[in-house]
Amino acid sequence: MNDIVKAGLKYFLYFMLLYGTLTGLSMAPAVGSACNALYRKPTAPILQGLFGKGYIDLSEGKEGPQMIDVGFIGRKELARLRNQRASLGAKPGSFQVRAEIYKVKFYNMFLSFYLFFVALMLLSPVSWREKALGLGIGTLVFYLFTVFKIALMLLAFFNQAEHAIYATPPWLLRIVHGLIYVLTLGVKVVFVLVLWAVLVFRKGNWKRLLG
Repeated sequence: MNDIVKAGLKYFLYFMLLYGTLTGLSMAPAVGSACNALYRKPTAPILQGLFGKGYIDLSEGKEGPQMIDVGFIGRKELARLRNQRASLGAKPGSFQVRAEIYKVKFYNMFLSFYLFFVALMLLSPVSWREKALGLGIGTLVFYLFTVFKIALMLLAFFNQAEHAIYATPPWLLRIVHGLIYVLTLGVKVVFVLVLWAVLVFRKGNWKRLLG
């Protein structure tokens, strides 16, 4: 039992050291901005495909890389502005519009929990091939999980009276709000732990670690 406790404490200390190092690196503005941009690149077309009633643009928040600004303008609103410009005699062409902005806490939504998962995977008692495979699968699964939550939050946001871009049936909107409530920070920790366990848990692996 003492050997198991010692091995567990050793693993925990290594984990905290690695997780702390990764978190510290992510706080560097250049690294944070790179991670933010990498996350936004595939996310923008996914959200655009889900919310076809308007145009979506993702950018780094004015507060820094810890935030993502989701800019959105409805197609009907854009058409109204174009017609308004035309009625005033403005020449056809591009023009600036004021988009609705929804702020996503990128660190809380994705990066901090993703680094938690990375640290767990790198210290897992499996081969480097298994670690690489686990990181690849886990990254995709967790990424899609967070995009799903962002989509839910945006749907609720677009249904607010002051925006009214979407008019989702009340019963479905109640489900959306319920899911948003359930998918809290604590659930993300559990999700990451379960994902990690599914990817690496083998009895022999942990015998090697604790032995």
